[in-house]
Amino acid sequence: MNRSKYDVVILGAGHNGLVAASYLGRAGLSVLLLEKNDYIGGATTSQKIFPDYDACLSRYAYLVSLFPQKIIRDLGLNLELRRRATASFTPYVNHGYHGGLLLSNLDEELSQKSFVELTGSDAEFERLKKFYVLPRKFAEQIWDSMLEPLVAKEEMARWFVDEIAREAWRSLVEEPLGNAIERYLQNDLVRGLVFTDAKIGVLTQPYDSSLVQNRCFLYHLIGNKTGEWKVPVGGMGAVSSELERVARKAGAEILTNVNLHALNVTDKTRSVEFR
Repeated sequence: MNRSKYDVVILGAGHNGLVAASYLGRAGLSVLLLEKNDYIGGATTSQKIFPDYDACLSRYAYLVSLFPQKIIRDLGLNLELRRRATASFTPYVNHGYHGGLLLSNLDEELSQKSFVELTGSDAEFERLKKFYVLPRKFAEQIWDSMLEPLVAKEEMARWFVDEIAREAWRSLVEEPLGNAIERYLQNDLVRGLVFTDAKIGVLTQPYDSSLVQNRCFLYHLIGNKTGEWKVPVGGMGAVSSELERVARKAGAEILTNVNLHALNVTDKTRSVEFR
């Protein structure tokens, strides 16, 4: 640490803190990041988890979708994000037959054949495609606002003008997600597959009146207007390492193994006490 006063002190050197430090440093501000761990990156890290194996794994986050391409371009991040061939594979037993429903990111015909094998026709596949128009339309309307001050719900609703857009708003914002899933889809396996994105890490159910399932679903389906989750070459550690590089290049100082003792706020000053 080279000084006792900084324009900005950021608590936590996770990916959000590193991004903020990079922008602020590039704007000419002095920035200090304080991290309690002995590593930076927060959830975007690769770590040696198994002591007997010399392999670093993505311990928490393992795919990239919600990281805006604009930030990648603005900061000049050298990241390679690769598309996954398989979107999902769902094993099932149907009248004694052991099969698997495959959704491909690369081959729509392969996905269609998998639906025919499950249901006897491609009708449910067509219904699924029609359903996914809703989150795609929603993402197209709101994604660019993710890097702007939060808009009031009433104002955002006015962005959804045409019939499909209004249906997307109603199905994904105003009513429980389970209503739309039942309205569009008929096969319970397919319904369950779709709802998976609404309950990853969340204790909820399709008709939860809190609509937390809707919010979870949207987080998984709006990234960069496509909702596609890609694999970072080199693991998530490649993301955090690159963010650290551009933050330091922008002049940010980073301290790890920090024990934070106090935040002091007055009308004129802000101070942080740590060891």
